Amino acid sequence: MGAKAIYIDERRKAIHQLIISKDIDAIKGVLHDRNEYRQYASGWRAVNLDEYVAQFGITDIQASKNNNLRKITFFKDNREYAIVTAVGGKYFRVGEVNPSDGSIRRYLTLDLKDPSIPGSFQRRARKDEFLRLTHFRMSYKKGTV
Repeated sequence: MGAKAIYIDERRKAIHQLIISKDIDAIKGVLHDRNEYRQYASGWRAVNLDEYVAQFGITDIQASKNNNLRKITFFKDNREYAIVTAVGGKYFRVGEVNPSDGSIRRYLTLDLKDPSIPGSFQRRARKDEFLRLTHFRMSYKKGTV
């Protein structure tokens, strides 16, 4: 089973669990992710999740973790980096994992580098540029990595 199939299956389970549990805070988080996707995704790069996971070097994609029914995380084998997908929006980010507690230390670009934002970007434009560099729309078209 590929990363896309696991994401879709885990997303379906998470949404079902949210409905059953009636966890308002978690539902608000998922809706926030959905709204963020709708607002900003047009400027984000489209990337094929399956191809990126394969290029990223994740061999055991079954070892995913569902964080508070809001994020589905695919860890690289040594848990140094992770691909974090959003249940509410069809996007993902790449993060550097904090070795002490397993949380995401910082979000990176696709090539695992810090996002470089020129000083000419101020306030809102700076945030938009950061989102553009660290958020990626899920695409299922071949060759979009």
